[in-house]
Amino acid sequence: MPFQKLYIYIAGLLNDPIAMISSLHDPELGLIVFKTHPRSTRISIRLAKDGLKVTLPSETFYSKALTLIEEHRAKILDHRKKDTSNKHYLIDESHPLKTHTFTVQVIGADRPQLFFHLVGETLTVEYPRQRDVNSPAVQKTIHNGIIYFLRQDAKKVLPQKTSEWSLKSGLKFKSIKIQASTTRWGSCSSVNNINLSLFLLLLPEHLIDYVIVHELCHTVEHNHSERFWAKVGQILPDYKALRNELKHHPISSWV
Repeated sequence: MPFQKLYIYIAGLLNDPIAMISSLHDPELGLIVFKTHPRSTRISIRLAKDGLKVTLPSETFYSKALTLIEEHRAKILDHRKKDTSNKHYLIDESHPLKTHTFTVQVIGADRPQLFFHLVGETLTVEYPRQRDVNSPAVQKTIHNGIIYFLRQDAKKVLPQKTSEWSLKSGLKFKSIKIQASTTRWGSCSSVNNINLSLFLLLLPEHLIDYVIVHELCHTVEHNHSERFWAKVGQILPDYKALRNELKHHPISSWV
């Protein structure tokens, strides 16, 4: 069985009964949690923050799952290494972060805990000198703090931009909501409610505009048909280049 096929995400099953039958700690892989699901037809193994999550059709597949994990141990470790190295932006003194509305500057300071203060277009993050700024705990706090300030700015910037593009294009939307989505930059409901991710402010301005125009075009074409892309092209003739550029900015890479 090819390794990639082991990682099968099970979606839409939140209301179904799931039973945890066992868990174990592996020195290399971390905590491995085994669960059974009545609608599962195969062994599903996926990466978790602290190890692996394994879903089985029934308890009788437990031994087979252990065998599969052992057979693919090297590939799982390699996959985890790549996932860890690509998942987060490292933000420290040598790696500042520039957003659409402010630049993050990280400095060590003589203080007991992290401190954030925004002055003009600079968000300064001070961390205790005795702490390792690159540790997961410190980086998580830095990221959470930045998200707080991004949210405040996104609620001001994105609705305004959407309204401006709506006037330019003549495409009307019903409402707009700013969310901390980490799976998509934006979406448009069947009744033309637009949702935008606050992480759009991490993109260059021309890509922010592309996402907004993309969602506005869904108010008249709720699909990705030729008519939809033709509509996008009427507003942004270089949409193909913008679409390809956006692929190099995966939303999940920052969170």
